[in-house]
Amino acid sequence: MRGIFRLIFLLTLAGLLSLSLGTGYAQTPTPPQGEDFGTGFYVSGAFLAQYYSVPNPLEIYGLPITQEFEGVSSFGIRTRMQYFTKARFDLVRTPEGERVVVANLGELLYPGAGPLAPVPTEGPTCRRFPATGKSVCYAFLQYYDANNGEVNFGNPISDLEIREGRYVQYFEKVRMEWQPERQAETHVVLTDLGKRHFDLVQRDLEAGRPIGSAIPGRQRFPVAHAFFARPLVGPQSSQTLFVVVIDRFRQPVEGAEVSVVLEYPDGERAAYRLNNTDANGISKLTFNVGEWQPRQVVTLEVLVTANGEEARAQSWFRIWY
Repeated sequence: MRGIFRLIFLLTLAGLLSLSLGTGYAQTPTPPQGEDFGTGFYVSGAFLAQYYSVPNPLEIYGLPITQEFEGVSSFGIRTRMQYFTKARFDLVRTPEGERVVVANLGELLYPGAGPLAPVPTEGPTCRRFPATGKSVCYAFLQYYDANNGEVNFGNPISDLEIREGRYVQYFEKVRMEWQPERQAETHVVLTDLGKRHFDLVQRDLEAGRPIGSAIPGRQRFPVAHAFFARPLVGPQSSQTLFVVVIDRFRQPVEGAEVSVVLEYPDGERAAYRLNNTDANGISKLTFNVGEWQPRQVVTLEVLVTANGEEARAQSWFRIWY
């Protein structure tokens, strides 16, 4: 209950502050400069530097959902800010100069203690955080450590709880949730707290309206991966090639054009044009490897084109008994 009262108080305070400052917040949408994400929202300057300070910004912060604008922080301070799907950036003044702070949206949106998940929270797979007395365990702890959690997530502020039918845990800046339907290495994801907070507190701002994009679609910077179903295959056997195309945010690229060239042991080359990648960023080719002697190697070169941007990959397989 204490958490619910705190949330209501903060929301009320934000409303009162907006009234005291005039009709709505004063804001000036960022002009079309900086990086264009193809969604009508631009990120520039210190906010863009903060966005790329992590190796996987789409996973940690998400895409921008507002322009940069002037608003009021949770502590009643006027500041420049920008919302992303999973976060909010605030530009704050310090004795050393201006710097970007990632807002503590986990704290602002934590509704108070909820039903506990029926799992142990002690043992070698858990870590207790003295600052809050809470433990982080299992895949959540692995995700925390793999993503510089101390900086990007902050301390845990809740136990492992059941919310909206999922196992979740709140941290100062984020909420982790367990999604068993996803692939094993991606079961843990961050909740879209940026969008939730924006919709709750600042949903009427002009900053939430896109101002158009200068490019037909977000630059993909494609990365191609190629692998064969079987690294060892017998003569005259069927072999399947998989080409996977992702962007710099590790998201699948649909509709990429894929060309491959196989080079056989005698130097003969065979070129193929595969189907464009599907919604999962995958294209595949099944073919007969031919009559070759065991221990010989077939190599592969892949050329991928997406929105005029190119990526290349190589692979090989060996003829075996």
